[in-house]
Amino acid sequence: MKTNPFNSQETAKILAKVPEAEARLKDAISPFEQCGGRKLLRCGDTYAGTWLEHLQDNVFLAEREPETAWNAVDAFLNFQREDGLLPFNLPWLPADNYFHAPVCYWHVQCVWGFARCALEIARLCHRPKSDLKRIFDAGERYDTWFRLYRNRSKSGLVEMYCEYDTGCDNSPRVTSGLIHGTCPGKDARNMPFLGCMPVLSCDMSAALYANRVALAEIAEELGDAAAAQRWKSEAASLRARIWKTFYDEKDAFFYDRDTHGPRKFRSEHITRMFLNGVVNQDEFDRIYERHFQQPGKGFSSPYPIPSMAIDDPAFVKECPRNCWGANSQGLTMERALLWMPQYHREDDLELLLERWLRAIALEHDNPFTQELNPFTGAPVGGGAGGYVPTIIVFLEGVRRLIQEK
Repeated sequence: MKTNPFNSQETAKILAKVPEAEARLKDAISPFEQCGGRKLLRCGDTYAGTWLEHLQDNVFLAEREPETAWNAVDAFLNFQREDGLLPFNLPWLPADNYFHAPVCYWHVQCVWGFARCALEIARLCHRPKSDLKRIFDAGERYDTWFRLYRNRSKSGLVEMYCEYDTGCDNSPRVTSGLIHGTCPGKDARNMPFLGCMPVLSCDMSAALYANRVALAEIAEELGDAAAAQRWKSEAASLRARIWKTFYDEKDAFFYDRDTHGPRKFRSEHITRMFLNGVVNQDEFDRIYERHFQQPGKGFSSPYPIPSMAIDDPAFVKECPRNCWGANSQGLTMERALLWMPQYHREDDLELLLERWLRAIALEHDNPFTQELNPFTGAPVGGGAGGYVPTIIVFLEGVRRLIQEK
């Protein structure tokens, strides 16, 4: 897309919403008691805290607020449990919300490999090598935790034990089989005793793969050639297992597997395989062209990217609030800002951003809510808005489509 896709009146209306977006982003930066009052970026008005699955929000904050962006990585490093588990959530004002704890370890909820995400933020914030070593050490311990506690099948892949492990709330993909919201005893080490368990998870395995690739990169930067080679080998082995276990050649899709076989849900978890670099360019093109470029099918809804393929039988047609079985999520769109350029789909990314800008500022007066109806673009669920990934998507859309043209 070579020119601004909006006319002058549309452009003016979109730009008039920028101050609101900037103010809401600034308001989402708050001091956290458990971090000694240091400021972190919250996920938004509805989610009072910072989540591990939102760590990439800070990639987009780093240019504006590098100290705050690094604080998030530092906080998760500091609160890594002795056994290697990273918290999924650091609540803001924990006594005043339902977590009632300063740090939470109930489930995994990490979508982009931790070491990869932390490394990207460290680079953007120009952190010293000593911080890269901290990320490396934490990434190794995190990898060990998965080997010990999410590998009961001895497959070498990552097992999903609960709905929130993947952050895909209310998605049939992660609730089918009577799967619980979180792990028994609110501890991510515990597997519920269900007939479908353990569930081998393709996107959680992909995140661990990205973690290992990043560990190899960090080891090289630190001058440890032996560690770099070891982690390259570990990553390659895991990638091979992912393809052998999860990929369906006929469907050109990755599916989780449980004790009964493949769990055939075509959900947005496929984008996480892209985000974590499990597919090369040729493999990506084959999957993307089949599932993302067929009008009225797959993930080609009027307001992409739906959480479930619109022609999947499991698509939740009612499009209720907080549904990763239907709605187009700001978090998915934010992650597309990371993976689409890596696979040379910048033009497609601009088209997606155009649809989101129209939905937010032109067709609806959207207060930056978490999700859109994938057919109408209407904000789903109402509420206060102020969801940080949606704010970031809006501001990135303005920058790429209007201010850089």
